Amino acid sequence: MELRTDPATLREKYQKVMDKFVYEGGEPEGKARLRHLLRNQWTFVTSVAPEPEDWNAWTEERVREKDWPGLCRVMNQRGKIDMMPSIYGSYCYERNFHCMLECFACGNTQVMDRLLPRELTKVQNSNEPFFPAAAHVMIGLWYRDPAVLEWAVPAAEKFMRRKSSTLLEKAMLSFLLDLAGGDMDKAGEDLLGVCRGYPRDQKYMIGRRPFCTLAHGLYCLAQVLLPEEAFQALEMPSYHNFLPDFALWRREHPDPDRSLWFRYPEDLALLNGIYEAPPARLVLSQPFLDSPRAKPRERQYWMADGVRWVNEYVDELWELGVGRN
Repeated sequence: MELRTDPATLREKYQKVMDKFVYEGGEPEGKARLRHLLRNQWTFVTSVAPEPEDWNAWTEERVREKDWPGLCRVMNQRGKIDMMPSIYGSYCYERNFHCMLECFACGNTQVMDRLLPRELTKVQNSNEPFFPAAAHVMIGLWYRDPAVLEWAVPAAEKFMRRKSSTLLEKAMLSFLLDLAGGDMDKAGEDLLGVCRGYPRDQKYMIGRRPFCTLAHGLYCLAQVLLPEEAFQALEMPSYHNFLPDFALWRREHPDPDRSLWFRYPEDLALLNGIYEAPPARLVLSQPFLDSPRAKPRERQYWMADGVRWVNEYVDELWELGVGRN
């Protein structure tokens, strides 16, 4: 397979980021370098990583060869690119709902408390109203919290009546509501709707994938949440972008291998350490809480605290040994 990713180019782009590094003391130089790299994360994510075309090629090859362990490894590493903390904060956590579905698809359920923690139930403000509607229902389901579902379900049902909502949005949210209500017949129809809406709607998409990872994530979520008898009643979608053989394999392998698919050369091993580590734990704050100029409604806003999000992740990576060599 001919790849567009060239290690020499990755080295060059990495060096361009680090050329701007100035060590000012106060902490170990290795940790300061790691902080500099992650604070310049937009360059890091888009440049010092394999090309999207290569990820798609690896995915298609794994699907063609029915190499399901390899597919999980590709999905897991590719997804971590989208889960890097953003120094800019704000509403960037809205991508986490879709990231979490891709994590479910490859068996990485352990990161739910990092991407969609209970604290997100405080968030009512957003750029896109789909995020709180879907995230709050998922949080209520995952943490088995009826108090959250008591208000999250009606809020989601209100969102479903929006004329501007897309087929994909409605199908994903409706599936979560089906899980909450225990309607497996409707859940099967809505999972098919997710597959049908996936190629038509790029809104909220983390990146175009060669198959419907979102439907697979929802299917895997159902297996974790539902009693066995109820899950057996959930019909798989019969659609070209859903992989029934992969879904059956995942049912038998709830915790597949998620080791790195693409390993950086030894001189860029720092990046291997970052991708092998858990994703950053989301940090929220109310930036307008004490602002005398903010309107009363704005003082209630919760947003990702980009600086703390990155800095706390650097501390965690350093404790894990990333960047020490």
